[in-house]
Amino acid sequence: MEAGHGSVGRTVAAWLVASAAVLSSCAGLPGGTEGDLSRAAAQSASATASAELAMELVAEHRTTRAHAVTVLSDALDEVLAAYSAVAAVEVATGKEAAHRAALLDRIDAAATVLGEARARTDAVATAPSAADVTGRLADLTGYLSAFAEGSR
Repeated sequence: MEAGHGSVGRTVAAWLVASAAVLSSCAGLPGGTEGDLSRAAAQSASATASAELAMELVAEHRTTRAHAVTVLSDALDEVLAAYSAVAAVEVATGKEAAHRAALLDRIDAAATVLGEARARTDAVATAPSAADVTGRLADLTGYLSAFAEGSR
């Protein structure tokens, strides 16, 4: 049993380091529209990374349903807050509008996948597998992290 707890601890520690890196990169983000978009992307990336970890733990039977539901609910709250922030960003150029639209699309996808993750934890028969949800969350986390760092 100790080995399982140790690997959970290592997984959590790795996630915390990754989240700190994403969040610390926000301090150097530009201002204005692009900075607002980058901060929302970083917020969403942190949320999807948390949900990804929760789903990995679910798939490996190393967490409780209650814990996973709490993490997924918190992640969804963060993603929805980021979506609202991005939707409210005023754009002045076509380039900014395209960046905002792309980010809204990915944040919307994140909200959808988080809903599917929640369905998986609730044992909904038609929900995708935990592995499928985890993979999609990983893809979204990668995209959102890159966006936050300036890749458009």
